[in-house]
Amino acid sequence: MADIVLSFVVDAALSRVVSLITDEIMLAWNLKDDLKGLRESLTMIRAVLLDAEEQQTKREPVRLWLKKLREVAYEAEDVLDELAYENLRRKVEMQEQSGSEIKNEAMGYGLQVVTKDRIMPQIDLDRVTDSVLDDPVVGREADVSKIVNLLNCSNDQQVLTIVSIVGMGGLGKTTLAKLVCQEVMEKKFFDLKIWVCVSDNFDDQRILGEMLQTLNANMGGLTNKDAVLQELEKALEGKKFLLVLDDVWNEVSKRWDDLKTRLVRVSRNTGNAIVVTTRSEQVASIMETSTHYRHTLNLLSDDECWSIMKERAFGNGEASIPLDLECIGKEIAKKCRGVPLAAKVLGGTMGGFERDKEAWLSIMNSNVLNSSDNKDNVESVLKLSFDHLPPFLKPCFAYCSIFPKDFILQRKN
Repeated sequence: MADIVLSFVVDAALSRVVSLITDEIMLAWNLKDDLKGLRESLTMIRAVLLDAEEQQTKREPVRLWLKKLREVAYEAEDVLDELAYENLRRKVEMQEQSGSEIKNEAMGYGLQVVTKDRIMPQIDLDRVTDSVLDDPVVGREADVSKIVNLLNCSNDQQVLTIVSIVGMGGLGKTTLAKLVCQEVMEKKFFDLKIWVCVSDNFDDQRILGEMLQTLNANMGGLTNKDAVLQELEKALEGKKFLLVLDDVWNEVSKRWDDLKTRLVRVSRNTGNAIVVTTRSEQVASIMETSTHYRHTLNLLSDDECWSIMKERAFGNGEASIPLDLECIGKEIAKKCRGVPLAAKVLGGTMGGFERDKEAWLSIMNSNVLNSSDNKDNVESVLKLSFDHLPPFLKPCFAYCSIFPKDFILQRKN
């Protein structure tokens, strides 16, 4: 990811140099020739940068050259910052002088300064979450069956049954929760399904508010907690609900206890359930009660990872694949280390190469995928996928990273 940042730095610096070359103040300081030289250097660097990014994983000297280039690029950016600052300071001085002259003229005409407060419009950043499955799921049938049975066996015995799905990032906890939702709703174990993506912001009022908005879109604007609880109680009256709290990070037991107390208050019926997905064993621990069950998600087999990769690469797991490609693919599947997210990403990357044997071999032999740690390995797979994006898509990817976690981009906007 550092290399895409470097390309942005070079592009931004080049753009600023071009702008400064024609600036009157720069001309007055006799910096035009120096700036032209810097422009030529940056243009050359940009021309070879893409090739260097692709070769850095294979050639150590290229990687070291890129490291040195980063330092030079950042230094150039600092110099341009200083020039831009001095340029802006001079322009502000000139603007202030002009402003003072205009102000004195206005006072001479007996005019008064009238100010008007401006209220910035509030931007509504809609967060949309759902429980719809996008792709076929491999290797989680036993997990689904176990959790569905837990929910069914405990049904009607207590007000709230809690099941936490625990595992590292990329194992498919959210996907498993979606599968469970799908099955229990088909079997009519519950009347209502409510899905809330929690992430870092574990706030009981926000969670209760999103629950209410899911059940009644017209009630989404309520901010008073008591009013939210009253309306939620009405919406849940006589119904059994399944609440999914996705991606929970809160490790403060009091926050969880407060939410559970309020949920019991609005849930007069027995047989309700909460499914929690989390990476944290501590989160699962603070939720533990006599009606709590913990389900730890395990790694997939290499064959299951290969099955996912085939589906992503060819769109049909039953498609005919040349034997030599299949052998390469199965070796690559081992590098997924049982993580379905890694298999999906690698499969998508390989699909872009279609049936190019050399491209598949380059992935198999990549040193990027040799991490012994699963977490680092997932990040390495994502990095490899990013490296193989077309140049015009890399800035789009970086642009998307500025949005908050779990934010859904609306295509029409």
